[in-house]
Amino acid sequence: MKITGLDVIELTAPVPTPWRIATARLATMGATIVRLHCDEGLTGLGECIVRLGPGVTGAVLREILAPLVIGRDPLDVEGIWDDMFGSMRARGHSRGFLLEAMSGVDVACWDLLGKKLGLPVGRLLGGHGRTALPAYASSILLDTPETMARDAARLAGQGFRAVKMKVGEDRRVDTARMEAVRAAVGSGVDVMLDANSGYDAPTAIAVALEAERLGMFWLEEPVPPDDLPGYRRVRSAMRTLRLAAGESEFTAAGCRELIADGLLDVVQPDIARAGGFTGCRRIAALAGAFNVAVAPHTGASGALCIAATLQFAAAVSGFLVFEHMVLDNPLQQVLVPPLPRPLRGLIEVPQRPGLGFELDEAAVARFRRGA
Repeated sequence: MKITGLDVIELTAPVPTPWRIATARLATMGATIVRLHCDEGLTGLGECIVRLGPGVTGAVLREILAPLVIGRDPLDVEGIWDDMFGSMRARGHSRGFLLEAMSGVDVACWDLLGKKLGLPVGRLLGGHGRTALPAYASSILLDTPETMARDAARLAGQGFRAVKMKVGEDRRVDTARMEAVRAAVGSGVDVMLDANSGYDAPTAIAVALEAERLGMFWLEEPVPPDDLPGYRRVRSAMRTLRLAAGESEFTAAGCRELIADGLLDVVQPDIARAGGFTGCRRIAALAGAFNVAVAPHTGASGALCIAATLQFAAAVSGFLVFEHMVLDNPLQQVLVPPLPRPLRGLIEVPQRPGLGFELDEAAVARFRRGA
């Protein structure tokens, strides 16, 4: 089997209500889809994360990665990954748009392999026999304490035993938000906190202490991802609250100090950013060596990221919980059949070959950039 072509599909879509988090206001969703063709008539699909500049990822795919991939056997997925990574590594590009573009190619290769062999990717990865995953509801956006509490109660009423709320704006306001949400859901629901890197270390410590008082489950990205001294300060002040991060890292090397220095309880690689299945497997292997749990990030991503993350979570050692986005994102509605939805806090893992989905071409045409 040989790869004969690589298509790039750039998607954008406005959201009905902008997502308000500590460090951004997201009014438009973006995704870049990779479609690989092979000489046996099969196609593989993957997704690159897009936060800004979908055209940049598209250029990386067309001008740098496509010449390295076309003509290769997708069974050589590890070698393809290393060659893509090596193309710009010595030039100082081992993160950012290059890794995000690589992610879409890698996921598409694994989708091709699954279709070729008639197996879901989760089975190809070795698997743990997981056909359903515990899922938490993500995310309760920044708002008044009363509104956030009402949203949390609604999600708990839908059967979720874990919910994530946004913080990272102001220590006093965030404490009031946490108190309101905890009162709304009671002690039987885990509450995760996501600061989106909105605090400095002293503020993060103050919030973490309040979160421990309220029995919160984890504090995610309390400080900017490159502030390792800040992570060390926050970690040293925490006792019972888990520290989570990793969605802003790209490789096992990028996660190395966070994990090896004991700064994290939960690592959160994003399969559409961290090099696809191959890159995320390497991060998970590092995490396993230090007994750090893996809770993959999905966030403001498109449908293929969700589909791939389901397969990764079904197979990875140390898996903790799946992030199910409850916020309205039109780009999560471009697949046939539709993505599964949780029932009583569990989400089923598709058992069809590959990722288990194909593109809804009408939806893709509607959201295609420039359409």
